[in-house]
Amino acid sequence: MSQTADEPLIAFVRALARRQARIDIELEAQRHSAPGSLQPEARPMDELPASSHSFQLRGDRLLKLREVMSITSLGSSAIYRRMKAGKFPQPKQLSDACVRWQESDIEKWMDELPTTGSIGK
Repeated sequence: MSQTADEPLIAFVRALARRQARIDIELEAQRHSAPGSLQPEARPMDELPASSHSFQLRGDRLLKLREVMSITSLGSSAIYRRMKAGKFPQPKQLSDACVRWQESDIEKWMDELPTTGSIGK
């Protein structure tokens, strides 16, 4: 398969990984808020997304560092190092001690990452 034929599959897998990260975050939040209700809300099969473009479940949310780390699989030091180098989205300052990243900025950054076949060329 050529690189261009793989791109839709890569985009789908990335979207699937982002969705799984969101589910993991929601489950973690449920563990802290309501012990005993650890299962995500079940949805009928006809409501499940059919393509990677359907994964926009909540619009443009503001993400905590922990969520960004979970979605990107990067540690906090790597995130801040890349931000300093201008290679990662900058967060929004909500207060003196509170910053959040826009979900759309993180998704755009992930979509612009090079695929394995194009690294070093």
